[in-house]
Amino acid sequence: MKGFFQIRNKFKICCVLIVIIVLVLLNNLRSRKNISRLDESVSSIYQDRLLPATYLYEISNRLYQKRLMLEEKAGLPEDWMALKKARDGEIDSLVQAYDSTYLTKNEQTLWLRFKEQLQRYNRLESASFTLATGPGGLSVDGEVSLDEGFRQTVTLLNNLTEIQVGEGKNLQTGSHNIASGSVLSSHLEMTLLIVLGVMAVILLSMSDKHILNPDQKPGLN
Repeated sequence: MKGFFQIRNKFKICCVLIVIIVLVLLNNLRSRKNISRLDESVSSIYQDRLLPATYLYEISNRLYQKRLMLEEKAGLPEDWMALKKARDGEIDSLVQAYDSTYLTKNEQTLWLRFKEQLQRYNRLESASFTLATGPGGLSVDGEVSLDEGFRQTVTLLNNLTEIQVGEGKNLQTGSHNIASGSVLSSHLEMTLLIVLGVMAVILLSMSDKHILNPDQKPGLN
């Protein structure tokens, strides 16, 4: 009977140690998963938010460059068409680069609207360049239409930039939450290891009989 209770006590102690070890392993796996998620979040901030924001800025910059060229009117350089085509080519490359990034549903909708508006504005701009270098110049109505098209195009770009800022903040908040969770997991793991170490020290410092039957008197042996 005494042997049965000794085995049962040993079994209980082993179960406690096994539970602690399993908790440590599970916590370690969770920490690794958090590190992977944090890496993805940081990469997304750069790949899907910082770079696209840069693309939008560069597109806007080239649109303004063409607008300034057109405002010079008679002062346009002889190779203005080549310069315009060069800027258009750069914008097309930036549009393709932006297409390759991750877009939210709202962003996709707004981006499609921008590309449609950009095509309309490019046609209007090309006609305005031709008229501006002609003998009659660009009419007042033509300037008004061009200004309105330019305003609509830039407004859509600004709206896209605002989305980038908002999504960037969301990613920052998510990264902060992941980092906080990793810190808590680290503290939990340290606590479990300390408990495991204390139990191991207790087991090693006490005799087997003392652990299994602490009420038994030495004289009864």
